[in-house]
Amino acid sequence: METRNIVGMLAAALLVGTYVFEFALVPGGAPLPSDYFQGPEALQWLKKSDNESALASNRFLETANAVRFVKKLYAAGATEVLVPDDAIVDEGDIKYADALVVKLPEDADRRQQVLDLCAPELAREGASVEEIGQESQVYLWWD
Repeated sequence: METRNIVGMLAAALLVGTYVFEFALVPGGAPLPSDYFQGPEALQWLKKSDNESALASNRFLETANAVRFVKKLYAAGATEVLVPDDAIVDEGDIKYADALVVKLPEDADRRQQVLDLCAPELAREGASVEEIGQESQVYLWWD
Protein backbone atom coordinates (compact mmCIF):
# COMPACT_ATOMS: atom_id res chain seq x y z
CA MET A 1 0.00 0.00 0.00
CA GLU A 2 1.11 3.50 -0.65
CA THR A 3 2.11 5.62 2.31
CA ARG A 4 -0.55 8.24 1.64
CA ASN A 5 -3.28 5.57 1.72
CA ILE A 6 -2.02 4.34 5.10
CA VAL A 7 -1.86 7.89 6.43
CA GLY A 8 -5.37 8.53 5.12
CA MET A 9 -6.76 5.42 6.83
CA LEU A 10 -5.03 6.31 10.10
CA ALA A 11 -6.42 9.84 9.94
CA ALA A 12 -9.93 8.49 9.28
CA ALA A 13 -9.62 6.06 12.21
CA LEU A 14 -8.45 8.88 14.46
CA LEU A 15 -11.36 11.07 13.37
CA VAL A 16 -13.92 8.33 14.02
CA GLY A 17 -12.30 7.56 17.38
CA THR A 18 -12.47 11.21 18.38
CA TYR A 19 -16.11 11.40 17.36
CA VAL A 20 -17.01 8.31 19.37
CA PHE A 21 -15.11 9.62 22.41
CA GLU A 22 -16.60 13.13 22.26
CA PHE A 23 -20.15 12.28 21.31
CA ALA A 24 -20.54 8.59 22.21
CA LEU A 25 -22.59 8.27 19.01
CA VAL A 26 -25.70 9.55 20.80
CA PRO A 27 -27.39 12.94 20.62
CA GLY A 28 -26.21 15.29 23.32
CA GLY A 29 -22.74 13.86 23.57
CA ALA A 30 -21.10 11.85 26.27
CA PRO A 31 -22.02 12.39 29.91
CA LEU A 32 -19.97 15.06 31.63
CA PRO A 33 -17.42 13.97 34.24
CA SER A 34 -18.77 13.81 37.80
CA ASP A 35 -16.42 16.59 38.98
CA TYR A 36 -18.38 19.01 36.77
CA PHE A 37 -21.21 18.62 39.27
CA GLN A 38 -19.37 19.55 42.45
CA GLY A 39 -19.05 23.01 43.92
CA PRO A 40 -20.64 25.57 46.23
CA GLU A 41 -24.35 26.29 46.28
CA ALA A 42 -24.87 29.10 43.76
CA LEU A 43 -27.11 31.48 45.71
CA GLN A 44 -24.83 31.48 48.76
CA TRP A 45 -21.71 31.80 46.60
CA LEU A 46 -23.15 34.74 44.67
CA LYS A 47 -24.39 36.52 47.79
CA LYS A 48 -20.97 36.19 49.47
CA SER A 49 -19.19 37.53 46.40
CA ASP A 50 -17.64 40.99 46.42
CA ASN A 51 -17.45 40.90 42.64
CA GLU A 52 -19.96 43.12 40.80
CA SER A 53 -20.06 40.50 38.02
CA ALA A 54 -19.46 37.18 39.75
CA LEU A 55 -21.25 35.01 37.19
CA ALA A 56 -21.06 35.14 33.41
CA SER A 57 -20.73 38.89 33.06
CA ASN A 58 -21.38 38.56 29.32
CA ARG A 59 -24.84 37.20 30.17
CA PHE A 60 -25.90 38.64 33.53
CA LEU A 61 -23.79 41.82 33.69
CA GLU A 62 -24.23 42.22 37.45
CA THR A 63 -24.20 39.67 40.25
CA ALA A 64 -27.70 40.80 41.27
CA ASN A 65 -29.05 39.63 37.90
CA ALA A 66 -27.40 36.24 38.37
CA VAL A 67 -28.95 35.99 41.84
CA ARG A 68 -32.40 36.66 40.34
CA PHE A 69 -31.82 33.93 37.73
CA VAL A 70 -30.81 31.37 40.37
CA LYS A 71 -33.87 32.30 42.46
CA LYS A 72 -36.07 31.71 39.38
CA LEU A 73 -34.52 28.27 38.96
CA TYR A 74 -35.33 27.39 42.57
CA ALA A 75 -38.86 28.82 42.27
CA ALA A 76 -39.41 26.68 39.18
CA GLY A 77 -38.39 23.56 41.11
CA ALA A 78 -34.62 23.09 40.84
CA THR A 79 -33.53 20.97 43.80
CA GLU A 80 -30.08 22.55 43.90
CA VAL A 81 -28.02 25.02 41.86
CA LEU A 82 -24.24 24.81 42.11
CA VAL A 83 -21.28 26.77 40.82
CA PRO A 84 -18.98 24.01 39.53
CA ASP A 85 -15.54 24.12 41.12
CA ASP A 86 -13.92 23.86 37.69
CA ALA A 87 -15.77 26.99 36.52
CA ILE A 88 -14.55 29.24 39.34
CA VAL A 89 -11.66 31.52 38.44
CA ASP A 90 -9.80 32.96 41.41
CA GLU A 91 -7.78 36.09 40.66
CA GLY A 92 -6.76 36.76 44.24
CA ASP A 93 -9.33 39.14 45.65
CA ILE A 94 -11.86 38.54 42.87
CA LYS A 95 -13.62 35.28 42.01
CA TYR A 96 -15.96 34.72 39.11
CA ALA A 97 -17.48 31.81 37.24
CA ASP A 98 -19.02 31.10 33.85
CA ALA A 99 -21.18 28.04 34.58
CA LEU A 100 -23.92 26.62 36.78
CA VAL A 101 -25.16 23.12 37.46
CA VAL A 102 -28.92 22.89 37.88
CA LYS A 103 -30.20 19.74 39.59
CA LEU A 104 -33.60 18.78 38.24
CA PRO A 105 -36.62 17.71 40.29
CA GLU A 106 -38.20 14.30 39.78
CA ASP A 107 -41.71 15.73 39.34
CA ALA A 108 -42.31 15.95 35.57
CA ASP A 109 -44.13 19.31 35.63
CA ARG A 110 -41.54 20.98 37.86
CA ARG A 111 -38.74 19.43 35.78
CA GLN A 112 -40.26 20.94 32.65
CA GLN A 113 -40.53 24.35 34.31
CA VAL A 114 -36.82 24.27 35.16
CA LEU A 115 -35.92 23.06 31.68
CA ASP A 116 -38.00 25.89 30.19
CA LEU A 117 -35.77 28.36 32.06
CA CYS A 118 -32.62 26.51 30.97
CA ALA A 119 -33.63 26.24 27.29
CA PRO A 120 -32.70 29.80 26.23
CA GLU A 121 -29.41 29.56 28.11
CA LEU A 122 -28.54 26.29 26.37
CA ALA A 123 -29.57 27.73 23.00
CA ARG A 124 -27.15 30.66 23.49
CA GLU A 125 -24.32 28.12 23.48
CA GLY A 126 -25.63 25.96 20.65
CA ALA A 127 -27.22 23.22 22.78
CA SER A 128 -30.82 22.25 23.46
CA VAL A 129 -33.00 20.81 26.19
CA GLU A 130 -33.59 17.70 24.06
CA GLU A 131 -29.94 16.79 24.63
CA ILE A 132 -30.57 16.56 28.39
CA GLY A 133 -32.66 13.42 28.00
CA GLN A 134 -33.25 11.78 31.37
CA GLU A 135 -30.20 13.34 33.05
CA SER A 136 -30.76 14.55 36.61
CA GLN A 137 -28.90 17.82 36.10
CA VAL A 138 -28.17 20.48 33.51
CA TYR A 139 -24.78 22.09 32.97
CA LEU A 140 -25.22 25.71 31.90
CA TRP A 141 -22.23 27.69 30.66
CA TRP A 142 -21.66 31.01 29.03
CA ASP A 143 -18.66 31.81 26.83
